[in-house]
Amino acid sequence: MLGAFLADRLLPSLAVVGVIGVVIAFVFVVIALAARHAKSERERTAAIAAFAQSRGCLMRGEYPRLHTLFHFFPLFKLGHSRRGYNVAFGNIRIGGIGCEVLFGDYDYKVTTSNGKQTTVVTHTTSFIITRPILEVPEQLTVREEGFFDRIGEFLGIDDIDFESSEFSKRFHVKCSDRRFAFDLFDPRMIEYFLGSKPPKMEFLECVLLCTRGAGRWKIEQFAAEMEWVDGFYAHVPRHVRAERLPAAEHASDPILSPSDGASA
Repeated sequence: MLGAFLADRLLPSLAVVGVIGVVIAFVFVVIALAARHAKSERERTAAIAAFAQSRGCLMRGEYPRLHTLFHFFPLFKLGHSRRGYNVAFGNIRIGGIGCEVLFGDYDYKVTTSNGKQTTVVTHTTSFIITRPILEVPEQLTVREEGFFDRIGEFLGIDDIDFESSEFSKRFHVKCSDRRFAFDLFDPRMIEYFLGSKPPKMEFLECVLLCTRGAGRWKIEQFAAEMEWVDGFYAHVPRHVRAERLPAAEHASDPILSPSDGASA
């Protein structure tokens, strides 16, 4: 009788203690994960700052006006609660061409509702933005050909085709001035694209945006992407540079005035 009496009272108490223990353990796990995430973010920020310094750039950190400053790019119109962070900037030469450069991470949220439940999803990406002294007022988009691009071609919504069938098949190119597209994508530039895996690039308002869609880049990828952008500007054809660089820049341009006397 006594044992049953004690069991009736102890078992509920033990159950409560067990629940409390589980809750405490869960709280500790959440705190540990939050601390680990915060440490990882600090390390990422420090690594991007070190990379920025190696390229002659400065770390800005948070950049809440990023989406308003570059509102003309479709990416920066998506969702809500938009923010730029881990952002670095500088005024450097890329591919021999003077550029204002801005790179870092970007988040935005998308809210959907089915009438019963509301879901908020955060989308993240990394980016490189350059504003070259090379005049490019045209609207130009270059990306790897996708399924919907092929559907568009079937429906008669075509992009620009080049002499290289391999390039035309692999890349979707749209430009407000077809002549500029053909001038820019000479055989050397086409070879550069075919020999690499370019990011999506958009020229709007004389500004170039390079991204790869969802997901933040690892630190090593920032260096690789900047190297690709450097190669892109280095491959801008000689006649395009001659027409679109300020006259004062011609003497210092490595393509127009190579120091070894070789011509590009």
